[in-house]
Amino acid sequence: MKTRINRFPVITLTLTSLLGLGAAAVAGSAPAAEAPTVTVSYKDLNMSRPTDVHTLYQRLERAAASVCSAQLTEELARRQAYTRCYESALESAVLEVRSPELLALDKAAHGGRES
Repeated sequence: MKTRINRFPVITLTLTSLLGLGAAAVAGSAPAAEAPTVTVSYKDLNMSRPTDVHTLYQRLERAAASVCSAQLTEELARRQAYTRCYESALESAVLEVRSPELLALDKAAHGGRES
């Protein structure tokens, strides 16, 4: 099976694009101009190699956690907002790569979640 590779092997995660401008304002995060953004490159990776797929997945997990950390507090509602943001960011990034191997890894990591 051939893996489809994006022309631009870079994923950019931005908090406001994940939460929506209104949700970001309600959650008390930075204004859109200052919203956290993380760019993840995978130019150095071969999506047909399981170790490289795993490496990209780890990069995407760290990026999602970084962009969504503005939502991380002890308050339950904000903790839930962080979790939703993180899951949304990770799922979106995995889908954008369009790699069956990465999708399989994500599905396995999340107990069978359909991406």
